[in-house]
Amino acid sequence: MVSDLTDCYISQGPTIGDVDGDGHTDIVVPTLSGNIYVLSGNDGSIVRPYPYRTHGKVMNQVLLVDLSKHGERSKGLTLVTTSFDGYLYLIDGPTSCADVVDIGETSYSTVLADNVDGGDDLDLIVSTMNGNVFCFSTPVPHHPLKAWRSSNQGRNNVANRYNREGVYITPSSRSFRDEEGKSFWVEFEIVDKYRFPSGSQAPYNVTTTLLVPGNYQGERQIKQSQTFDRPGKYRIKLPTVGVRTTGTVLVEMIDKNGLYFSDDFSLTFHMHYYKLLKWLLVLPMLGMFFVLVILRPQEAMPLPSFSRDTDL
Repeated sequence: MVSDLTDCYISQGPTIGDVDGDGHTDIVVPTLSGNIYVLSGNDGSIVRPYPYRTHGKVMNQVLLVDLSKHGERSKGLTLVTTSFDGYLYLIDGPTSCADVVDIGETSYSTVLADNVDGGDDLDLIVSTMNGNVFCFSTPVPHHPLKAWRSSNQGRNNVANRYNREGVYITPSSRSFRDEEGKSFWVEFEIVDKYRFPSGSQAPYNVTTTLLVPGNYQGERQIKQSQTFDRPGKYRIKLPTVGVRTTGTVLVEMIDKNGLYFSDDFSLTFHMHYYKLLKWLLVLPMLGMFFVLVILRPQEAMPLPSFSRDTDL
């Protein structure tokens, strides 16, 4: 049974994910009438208790994000969107119960999600037609696959990635650091938790690129490509550059259907070389101090004298 939405005007594309946590793909469609529909991926029927009605036009794509707290079992996704009634809506996927935040402004852009302040939680970013940008903190732990940095996540992906499909750089590799050797390792994980009947989305074509800014005289993009047949953690070695500069490592993946996934992190090269110069100056001085002070010979004892005062 296909749902009839012919009386609804739709200004933005749908988003895809398992909204109610039943293991099946759902399609979320916002409309100008203020209704947000959730359609079953199996037959296009409306998933109850939707549609959810806001009190204004919905002019942006609906963000789908897992807002389960640490240690809490995930029961579906949360629909996050703004409406022309001036509210930010956070709609629980299985129940369609909503929490609202009165921002008093309208927005045409998708609500984005990422770790903005450098903590370990997930933040929601809302930009408005008044030129304001709001950042709302959540108690949800951040994960690279929960981040939603653009409406199409870089290219052609409108689906939620967390606990579904994607690629991300592991925390041990993405931590900010300075590289000084000839090469360094990047560890990433391929996630593919598609359920029946979709099955595995392999093969996964992964390209790892080191992007170097303009003060480097060599190649600005150092690429390595590999194909993997199964999900899991993998490591790849990249060369460092021989100048003092910054860089970005970009990991891109394309599955058998042509869906694009990516993750990236920044690092520096040879920024702390002055620490070596410091020790090159200090160590000789310490060596001289050790020789002159610690190993100096004992004070010479006066030689015995056999002379005596005699009257001649």
